[in-house]
Amino acid sequence: MFHATLDDVGTCESDGMAAVVGYVASSDAWRKFNWRWMISLEQMKLPYLHTAKYLNNFPLVGGNGLTEEDVYTILSPFINIVHAELVEHGAIGICVITECDAYQKLTPLEKKFIREPDTHSFEMAVAQAAMNIRHALNIDNYLAVQMDESHDAAKLYARYEAMKAENENLRNHLASICFCDDKKHHPVQAADMLGNLTLKAWRMYRATQRWPKAFTELVLPDSKPNMTLDFFGLDRLRNLARMRKERQDRMAMP
Repeated sequence: MFHATLDDVGTCESDGMAAVVGYVASSDAWRKFNWRWMISLEQMKLPYLHTAKYLNNFPLVGGNGLTEEDVYTILSPFINIVHAELVEHGAIGICVITECDAYQKLTPLEKKFIREPDTHSFEMAVAQAAMNIRHALNIDNYLAVQMDESHDAAKLYARYEAMKAENENLRNHLASICFCDDKKHHPVQAADMLGNLTLKAWRMYRATQRWPKAFTELVLPDSKPNMTLDFFGLDRLRNLARMRKERQDRMAMP
């Protein structure tokens, strides 16, 4: 079985976007990852990794705040585990970003076919996970989805069920969804790290047109991307709304 472990990041109020990020990998890759991650946490005397809290509480000499280089140095042991136990064993990073201002500019008719940014990013991340491993999915290999439980589980579960009802391929290959405590489930901690660095990258790129080092080392080592980035601005959302409306119209034809 394959597992897509996802986390949400960003809010419309503070960041102007809502994203869902994570990794899809085989059960075997996740087992090896869990072991390495657990050993690293024990060596660092950490009960779990919550990236934002870990970075904010990390003791620094000088008191001038974290630099871009500091963030990379602090997180490099965990970045290395993601590379060694997930990416090098066929795991795929997923990142779906929906721009909130673009969603607000949709017409009322278009909004009938596009869900709110956080839900839209979730459904597209699940679809991306399934699409990226579609050749490996069959009667013996299914995709299980794991999501950080801090989000609105009831809303996302309802969308997950609706996706299966609406799409035959997803119905055939999605096996389950569960909502996990990130303090107790190591894969969600890896998704949280990707989410934290994605948000930092979003903010820096908008301000400076460049990516921070930790994000680059995690998703673009040696300039070779290991993450599928799906960005939904206004044009993309409008095209998707049009396609969905046209499909609905075709299905309604006698």
